Amino acid sequence: MVAPQTQASAQQQPKKNLSLTREQMFAAQEMFKTANKVTRPEKALILGFMAGSRENPCQEQGDVIQIKLSEHTEDLPKADGQGSTTMLVDTVFEMNYATGQWTRFKKYKPMTNVS
Repeated sequence: MVAPQTQASAQQQPKKNLSLTREQMFAAQEMFKTANKVTRPEKALILGFMAGSRENPCQEQGDVIQIKLSEHTEDLPKADGQGSTTMLVDTVFEMNYATGQWTRFKKYKPMTNVS
């Protein structure tokens, strides 16, 4: 015997009315414009968090969740001023479900020469 589909939809949790302010919408558009690593579900998670959702779907990872937005390379001058070093740059979006704060930052890693 197959259960009717209406039962399944009744068991789903009701959607909360979340919305972004105009400023948040512009910030999200700018952030995603250059994002080349973030997936569609990750974008939805970020937008929900920015809009006020505090339901952490990844509780096993703790209160602080990091999502890689983009990855690219940059040539940075060496500390001694002689030449430059190619660095791998990850832009990361960090959400803190305990405090409701979010931030974006870059992680720099030296690239290893591949021969």
